[in-house]
Amino acid sequence: MKARIRELLHAIPFHPFVIRTAEGREYRIQHPDFVLAAATDVPQITIEESDGSQHYLSPLLITSVERATA
Repeated sequence: MKARIRELLHAIPFHPFVIRTAEGREYRIQHPDFVLAAATDVPQITIEESDGSQHYLSPLLITSVERATA
């Protein structure tokens, strides 16, 4: 999943996408600057919301990553 997220983050042009987790949460990614999915062994994805709050996700708990619909 981490590789797929990195692929979507680097797409040109960028298209918003949604990350869904095993607990049923959805994170709508509107801009690539709000997500960190480092190409290292760090086993987490960091998402920053527009209000400054942050979420740390384990790639093992992500169930799907899809392009957002309008």
